[in-house]
Amino acid sequence: MHSIGQTIGGVLTDKPTLARTSSGCNFVNTINEAILGNHPMDTTEVIIVGAGPAGLALAIALSNLKVKSIVLEKEVEIVEDPRGIAITQDAVRICWDLGLGGDMDKISHELPHFNFHKTSFVNTPFFSRDMYPDGFAQALPSAIFHIQPMLELAMREKLNKSQYCELQYGCAVTGRKQDGTNIIAEYTDAKGQPGSIRGSWLIGADGKRGVVRKHFLEPSAGVRQVSGTYKYDGTWVAANLEISLPTPNTHPDFPLWNLGYTPNEVYDLFWPRGFHFGSPPGKPLAAGRFGPNEAHLWRHEFAQNDWNDTMNAEELLWEHLIPMITRRCGKGARPFPSGEVMYPRDCIEARRCQPFHFTHKVVNKWFDDRTILIGDAAHVFPPFGGQGIASGLRDAQQLAWRLMFLQRLPNVNRSICDEILQTWVQERSYSVRLAANFTKLNGQLCNHGDSWKFWLLRNIDWALRQVPFFRGIPDPLAGIEARGFTTVDGGFFSPEHGGGGRLPQVYLSSQRTGPELSDLILCPKNTVMTLAVVAGDDPENARAEARRALDKSEIDKAVLSYDSIRVVCSKPYTGMADNLEVYYPTPVEQLSEAGVPIRPLYAPSNLFSRFSPHTKFVILRADFFTFGLAKNYLELVECITYLKYRLRYETS
Repeated sequence: MHSIGQTIGGVLTDKPTLARTSSGCNFVNTINEAILGNHPMDTTEVIIVGAGPAGLALAIALSNLKVKSIVLEKEVEIVEDPRGIAITQDAVRICWDLGLGGDMDKISHELPHFNFHKTSFVNTPFFSRDMYPDGFAQALPSAIFHIQPMLELAMREKLNKSQYCELQYGCAVTGRKQDGTNIIAEYTDAKGQPGSIRGSWLIGADGKRGVVRKHFLEPSAGVRQVSGTYKYDGTWVAANLEISLPTPNTHPDFPLWNLGYTPNEVYDLFWPRGFHFGSPPGKPLAAGRFGPNEAHLWRHEFAQNDWNDTMNAEELLWEHLIPMITRRCGKGARPFPSGEVMYPRDCIEARRCQPFHFTHKVVNKWFDDRTILIGDAAHVFPPFGGQGIASGLRDAQQLAWRLMFLQRLPNVNRSICDEILQTWVQERSYSVRLAANFTKLNGQLCNHGDSWKFWLLRNIDWALRQVPFFRGIPDPLAGIEARGFTTVDGGFFSPEHGGGGRLPQVYLSSQRTGPELSDLILCPKNTVMTLAVVAGDDPENARAEARRALDKSEIDKAVLSYDSIRVVCSKPYTGMADNLEVYYPTPVEQLSEAGVPIRPLYAPSNLFSRFSPHTKFVILRADFFTFGLAKNYLELVECITYLKYRLRYETS
């Protein structure tokens, strides 16, 4: 069998296992051996404490923007016991934006559907939602279920190739000092030697019990996690199971062979596809596959609110699990002639089984001067909505370009820093509330069961879907996704210019390139923002207007420049300009010819669906949100002028 470290970056020829110790991280040997006093202090721009998904995502995003960082992680090796298993909604886009799309098939599978059952996943669900359609207008999966150690390994390998980030392992942070715009992190390395790093920012991405918040910010600034909008508090037992498939050779007496079942059919029967929530009667349950399908990994969680330390978690697991892996019926609900059949217990290995306390908490303050919290250090969620890692990825992506602002712009002072970071806090607080509301909806169905309101709503939806060409009740989550931050007071966008909305994702082509995800083209790397020109019949003139607007505004080239202009038309451009590349939404027929999978509800026209028909220019942030829209040259100049005002800087 392959270890997790062996599967990343290579062809997966055998299923990965959840090894108890890490052995595949050959690059995890960059331990800082400098002895303080004998060597100069390390310097960087951003110091990140914690190499979990949020910290690594921030380091990658900063690296893409050419901002230097050093990541300090107290563990020498990757913790190979998976914790979070789900990444949902726009966080999936963030993974691709970070350059991880090519790794996803090796470390995850796309969630086909999630289901709510009475009691357990043995029963037919009372509600099931298909996750394949492009309901969020993002072209990519709506949810993926991954192996967290393999995700972290893929992220670390990406950073290991970057000239803008250094990973240092075995480093336990012990102190923090700040002198004006300089902040110093003190640590001891794996050999117990002291070291220190000077930077401009210190980021706490070291979890809910991490040193940055607990030891630095709680005593000095009163920063702490407080109860969030979802008032939930409970103890669950969570287990990771590795499933082996029985075969006629290994289990010749297994009764389903006589009925023509194959090993894979047996696996699908007892461990059904999708993710499953079980509601009372019985203990609330959350269970399903994670990782690539061939890994045969299963997460099994159930409520145990009377937990005390005299209990045995693994005994409780088997007591809860055995009825669910004991079946009386098979295909077509036909009873087995042999009576009850249980999945062979020797084919199930519990790789982790222990109690966890689930609650929703958010920090009362996200930053203090130049120390900032992201990921679980800032917020924690119950697992009902898959929002833990997803929210940490959002924290990182939306913070990275702001830090680039603050590192690259002239004349940045404490007031400007606080203003820019406060826009991040406003947007992240809003996003965390939305994530909590989604978690609450799933949590109520899981913990309390079906309600008459939900029963009525889904039956109305079913009735409407019987009408030809009607898709039923619009998904409220899709509407919330489309609105983005438009309702947030104090966000970093121009409300007067229609900013704050989320940019849809489609495939784009040009006269020079084949289909690529629009995020790869429209999300900037050399500047913090993109100026998208929505051209009509004269893209050359439209681009010239965009350049004149940049010249007139004299905005800093780290924010917007000629290089950040992208020209997009609704149809292929047939002009002959050698130095003008015009992108257009790739038609579905062209995608099919290129072998690109097309999701139900996907439409190339989605790209323009959230702009007014007269929109000519769109200023795009580096995180899929719009700063402002303009119908003409004069409005574009106004919008750029407002952008300069929000940055509070004068051209040097």
